[in-house]
Formats: sequence, C-alpha cells, structure tokens
Amino acid sequence: MPMFRFFKRRDGYAEKVEFQHDDSFRVFKSRELIVATDKFSPGRVLGEGGRVYKGILKDGQEVAVKRFEEQEDLWAEVRMLNCVEHPNIVKMIGYCDKEKDHIIVYEFVPLRSLDLHLHDLKPGKTPLDWKTRMKIAMGVAKALEYLHDQKDPPVIYSGLKRSSILLDENYDPKLSDFGCAEHGPTLNHTAANRKFSLCYLGPEYPMTGYLSLKSDVYSFGVVLLELISGKKAINGYNNVVLWARPLLNHRKKFPEIADPLMEGKYPHRGLVQALNLAKWCLQEDFRKRPLTEEVVMFLTNLAPLSQISEAA
Repeated sequence: MPMFRFFKRRDGYAEKVEFQHDDSFRVFKSRELIVATDKFSPGRVLGEGGRVYKGILKDGQEVAVKRFEEQEDLWAEVRMLNCVEHPNIVKMIGYCDKEKDHIIVYEFVPLRSLDLHLHDLKPGKTPLDWKTRMKIAMGVAKALEYLHDQKDPPVIYSGLKRSSILLDENYDPKLSDFGCAEHGPTLNHTAANRKFSLCYLGPEYPMTGYLSLKSDVYSFGVVLLELISGKKAINGYNNVVLWARPLLNHRKKFPEIADPLMEGKYPHRGLVQALNLAKWCLQEDFRKRPLTEEVVMFLTNLAPLSQISEAA
C-alpha cells in the first residue's frame, strides 16, 4: 500500500505525491492484535463507539487498538500520523491492513478522553480544577501551533473536540483522531465524505465547505468554553457557543459561565482573560480570529493569573 507526502503549490493549496514509507512503524499481524485485545473483548473497549480497545502486546506494552471499517479511512490517518510528532499528539506505534482488518495501534494514554473528566462525572470523582483546565488548554494550543506553524504545508486538524483530547497520567493532553486532518487550506474536496463535528467548526464551513487554520482556532474556542463552563459543545438543542455569546458581552456576567463544580475556586482575573480569549477565537468572521501562536502567547501570559488566592 503506497503512502504519500505533500508539497505546497504557489496558490497555497496542497498536492500529493507517492512515496514508500520507512520502517518507523511496526506492521502487525491480525493474530497479534486479536491476542493483545483478548479477541477484541467488549471489556477492553476504551471509546469511539466501541472501535478502540486496550491491548497488551507480547512484550507487556499497553497500547490502544483502533479498528476502521474502511481501508481508505485507515490510510487517511496513517498518512497524517506518519508526518507529525509532538508531545501533545498521540503516537502511532504501527498498523495492520490485512484483508478485512484495518487497524492502527497507538500509545496507550491512561486517563483516556477529556470527556470522562469534564462531563457527567461519576459519583465521588473530583472535578478538574482551574489550573488543570488551563494546562489542558495550553497543551492543545501548542499541538495546534505545531500543526499550523511547523509543518509545511500546514496541517488543518479539523477534528478538535473534547473526545479527541486524551489525557496522560499528568493530565497533559494529546490530540488523537487524525482522520479528518488535511493539508490546506482546502475547499474540503479530499475530505468530502469524512465525518466532522459541525458544532466545533466555524460557521464558514457549513456555509461554504471552506476549511482553514482559523477553523481549528474556532474549534479551540469551543473547547476552551467547555473547559471553563463544564458544559458540552452540544447537548440536545443547547449549544454552548450560543448560550455563552450574550454573557461574553458583559464582563460582570463572566462568573455565570464558570463551571459550578469549581465552587468559585478560580482566579477572577484569569477567568476574565480566558473568556476574552474564547470570545476572540469564536469570532464569526474567521479573518478576525487569532493565529495559534497568538493563542499560545495569550495562554502563557495567563499562567501568572492562575493563583487561586485571587478567586472570586
């Protein structure tokens, strides 16, 4: 199976050319992964609609094993993960592409998805504190900055949502699920059949089909709102952005956005600054949103405001 590298044309769009992949990743046999996951036991399911399983390889290494229904979807993600490497991006260990088995093996991220720590907490589970929430926001922003500024051509992630943010044992985030990622900008001609979470993408996408780096910035704004408010991006008919917009226009109402589970234990100035950043990222006109490097700089300056002694 061929893989691809990309280069940037003068018009800013990306073309692809074929190349043979190196030996950086392991090619697994189906039998190895059947044994590693105890025959893909339901008790090993980690998430993603029952398609991701915890596996233990023969040498004892813990891994996450994701099954794909379509070969095309497998290779879309393999191609992208082949060319990215960052502490805040999940690592691909290898893959299996044999007959009906289309599988990627990733590093195991022990605390699993942000979803499990932010919403619908089990009884007795301690909510995330302010410092941890901002730490997660910073790690996500740094991963996006890497994709946007250190890759040539830039990578539009397009998959940023709470369930695609995995947390390691120190609550450092790792972006996963690169099946929707694109080298861009793009009019989405190569990803027309992929499943995007529309509530996380800017309004320009459903209106025009246009994806850009600023689409990721909008997604970051939604995730930042989720981190601060504890609310889901979409919950039934409720949309967190539509709910927050009127409150974001009145600084005195900012505390109404803060997650009640934090019990007011957050720095007031830090809350104001973080919500100002969310408002900036959520501009409907994508040209008015910040660059990811500006987001990282903003969060860096926010760090000194994170002392809980200033809590409202």
